Amino acid sequence: MTDVSATPIAPVASSRKSDDSEGMSYLESLPRRLVTLYLPLGLFCIVLLFPFYWMALTAVKPNEQLIDMERVSPFWTWTPTFQHIDKLLFQSSYPRWLWNTMYVATGATFLSIFASVLAAYAIVR
Repeated sequence: MTDVSATPIAPVASSRKSDDSEGMSYLESLPRRLVTLYLPLGLFCIVLLFPFYWMALTAVKPNEQLIDMERVSPFWTWTPTFQHIDKLLFQSSYPRWLWNTMYVATGATFLSIFASVLAAYAIVR
């Protein structure tokens, strides 16, 4: 067996500063900031908000435009109507259904909180 003595390696002198001044400095120029931050953020917001836009647009479109999407643009309406909202709120049982849902959700929430408080008291005691 041979004994190999390891010679200590001297640290390599670096001409670069070892502080963190480089961090986010690449975002200081406007084109880089636009491409790396604002463009993806804008696309993300559009993707997230599009279903809400579509839902609101569908609520105010007349029946003819909902059915015939070949002649009419599906992304805009020139003749909005509140006929569907009127029918939903005043000519159907929807307000009762909404009230029942809120009643059950509120009751379940308070029951859950009450049971959690009792369980927490039993654990602490």
